[in-house]
Amino acid sequence: MSKVQILLSKDLVIHLSKDEKVELKAGINEVDSELAEHWYVAAHSQPITSSDLETDGLKKQLEDVQAELATATTQLDEANKTITTLQADAKKKDTELAGLKKQLEASSKEK
Repeated sequence: MSKVQILLSKDLVIHLSKDEKVELKAGINEVDSELAEHWYVAAHSQPITSSDLETDGLKKQLEDVQAELATATTQLDEANKTITTLQADAKKKDTELAGLKKQLEASSKEK
């Protein structure tokens, strides 16, 4: 009997016969294909294909990459603010240095 994966919307108890019952929990379950085709199971579940699982995995990867991108973007914004501050500081120092050079030249000419 082949196995298939199904997604159950709620917990189920399936009575296959007077003495045989199967309990399934909500969520993803791997069951025999015959059980998956049971009318009650089919009414409360949906089959999961390998492409569904792959899509789910890709969604998780995308979420991880988006989180990394958000972190990197925040770090980049902080780095840009630091660069802007340092450039402004450097410009002030250049102006200050130019003033000191003029003072030095003026004092050299006086002597």
